[in-house]
Amino acid sequence: MSQVRLRVSALCIKDGEVLLVEHKSFAPDDPKLPPSYWILPGGVVERGETLEAAVQREMMEETGLECSVGNLLFIKELLYPHPGVSAQGTLHHSVSLGFFCEVTGGRMITGKDPEYPDDKQVIITVSWIPLHDIDRYDLYPPFLSDYIRTKSDAGLENAVPEFFASPE
Repeated sequence: MSQVRLRVSALCIKDGEVLLVEHKSFAPDDPKLPPSYWILPGGVVERGETLEAAVQREMMEETGLECSVGNLLFIKELLYPHPGVSAQGTLHHSVSLGFFCEVTGGRMITGKDPEYPDDKQVIITVSWIPLHDIDRYDLYPPFLSDYIRTKSDAGLENAVPEFFASPE
């Protein structure tokens, strides 16, 4: 891999539920990872695209929902294999910016990633998950479950951005 990918994601909480997308694992041959996991809607920023436009495009592609984009919540770096391994970051290296978002319209669907053909799609389903049930799901990245639980009570509108690195 020659580039670090810049990604965006949308954290939407409404009526005590969080919007999540179930994805197939990005490393299906790694026995340490589950075969699927739940993530925030989001994806790679395209050249010339603003961060706000990227969040809105990814939300529409993956969920069929429109959103307003609020403040930056977190910055997450992902290296795979993880730091400390001889080939760290050779399979994947990305920096993801997570934004507070509010759904403003649209109709929820299980979307597609346009960069993949139909037989290689990674999105399994899209769902509003009750906040009190998120511990029953494999959320990725690992900090996400605790982050949602603690920050949703404090109010995400005024959250100070935090940095999360790849696990050692």
